[in-house]
Amino acid sequence: MIPTRIAQKFVDRFCATIRYNVNVMDTDGIIIAARDSHRIGMYHEVAHTLVIENREVAVVSSEDRPPPGVAPGVNLPVRHRGEVIGVVGLTGPFQDVGEVAHTVRTAIEAMLEYEWEREQLEHRQDRKKILVDALLYQDGVDVEQLRDLMHRCGYDADTPRMPLVFELPDGCTPVEYLKLVKSSRCHTRNDLSFIGSSGHVTVFKAVQTSQSAILGSIRCCFRDYCDAVDERVDEAGMPPFLRCASGPVQELPIRYRISLRTALWTLHSSTERRALFTDHTHELFLHSIAPELWHSVFDAMLARMQASPLVDETTLEQLGRTFMVLREENMSPTRAAERLGIHKNTVVFRMNRLCELSGLDPVANWREREMLYLLFGHMIRQNTPLEKQPSFAAPAIGRSAQNYRV
Repeated sequence: MIPTRIAQKFVDRFCATIRYNVNVMDTDGIIIAARDSHRIGMYHEVAHTLVIENREVAVVSSEDRPPPGVAPGVNLPVRHRGEVIGVVGLTGPFQDVGEVAHTVRTAIEAMLEYEWEREQLEHRQDRKKILVDALLYQDGVDVEQLRDLMHRCGYDADTPRMPLVFELPDGCTPVEYLKLVKSSRCHTRNDLSFIGSSGHVTVFKAVQTSQSAILGSIRCCFRDYCDAVDERVDEAGMPPFLRCASGPVQELPIRYRISLRTALWTLHSSTERRALFTDHTHELFLHSIAPELWHSVFDAMLARMQASPLVDETTLEQLGRTFMVLREENMSPTRAAERLGIHKNTVVFRMNRLCELSGLDPVANWREREMLYLLFGHMIRQNTPLEKQPSFAAPAIGRSAQNYRV
């Protein structure tokens, strides 16, 4: 069925460029659009017969004694996606309007196809908004209904996906950057992308499954996608994204929300421009510990250390920072000395003083090493403003991934 509004709009535009009368009929032979408005609503027997008999053309001449409501001319079926949905007719002698009629028929079919595709896109966008709302903002969503909604939106619900969040430069429009992300070389139809309520460009990137190097393949996927986005933004002459972070890969759509929250936590808890979630899992779990627990476990220990004649407050923090760097360098005094800009023997001296002060051996005992890591991390966070805290002292303890608004 040809929509009457579209049919008349087409006739008005086409008749502004040609001198012939154009009529559009539905499959019942009723004229639904015409140059001569008085003909609208009249029955066109020839058009009706053309549809019923599945003919390719119906030519009416003045010598044929046409039936009432029919003028001499050429009538052609209008098809959309293989189905006859109406008839278009041009009034005039066949030798004058024959070729023009085919041109008009082609034009109206092309317009109908365009309108259909536009409507499908609008419907898909509407369904996508419903999908994102169900994935991220609704509680108690039925799992099977969620899977069905993903399928109707063109996404495979069984594909593992990794959330990525991109932080935009100040003053930039998220819609423009979303278009660039979607047009980057690594973006696929199975990647779910949108602008989150936090204002970040958000992508649930489809991740290929692998039998080996599983965590390494996730890192490669993250790196390649970020490279492609940076390239596309640069090609467009736009300022680059400030930062990008990922959350854990999820196979179940019902877990997308917590995974996205984790990506946002990673973005705000890391100083890296590209922060892959797997590099920050340790800090994530530490962030989930309530602040009161940190104080109850470590405050008394720190007070006793600070009161020891072996150190003063400045020396204790110096020992703590040296130990934290040493731990990051896998307890190598040489590499730690290079990072700290001091002599290797100074690192060894400080470690000996720490062992004497604590009565522990963090080099030989991994449990004691981890306990000191937590202890000094807590001390440095208490004594250092947030913006000056080093990377090894994970900031914002107590602000877990659950606190982030998706």
